[in-house]
Amino acid sequence: METLTISSKALQVISLLNKAVKNSPTGVSFVAINNYKNSSNEVSNNLINIGASYQNAKNSDIEFLENINFSEYEFKSELSVLETAKAELIAAFIKPDENRSKGQIEAYTPICAGIKVHNETGVLYVYGYRKNKVVLQTGEYKSVNSSAKTIAKNELRKLLKTGKFTQYALEIGNEVKAKGDTLEL
Repeated sequence: METLTISSKALQVISLLNKAVKNSPTGVSFVAINNYKNSSNEVSNNLINIGASYQNAKNSDIEFLENINFSEYEFKSELSVLETAKAELIAAFIKPDENRSKGQIEAYTPICAGIKVHNETGVLYVYGYRKNKVVLQTGEYKSVNSSAKTIAKNELRKLLKTGKFTQYALEIGNEVKAKGDTLEL
């Protein structure tokens, strides 16, 4: 088996986040990731809750979708397309793509709840429920011609708790704060 090499900076982030989670009686902790630059060159400060239960959010979203009254919200999509999108989202929550899930599991080494390292690249990923995001620099996003069903799914996802779970790839230039400790990468 191949030995995984983790940089000293990654080990510092792992230690900081492990400490934040261990000091929390619920295993949930708020972490600030500042100056985060995504793949579209957007720079933002983010407050995330690591250790939050995706399963609980998923269960809540299934119940929400099963009981949604479309007339209570404003949608651009037609009702028939929203109904199809709703059914497909519920089905995806109930039975996710097992091959994709297995590939994801094998590609990473988990450190603790919400923290993992990619086995090939050594990039550190922090996953959690985003409570707040402040965009410091707007990114450049490509225009996409999505189908009507995809647009409807995206409209529904904006109402869901699971849509606020996000993952951050931490590299040089990011700042991580947890339990009053700050680490600049």
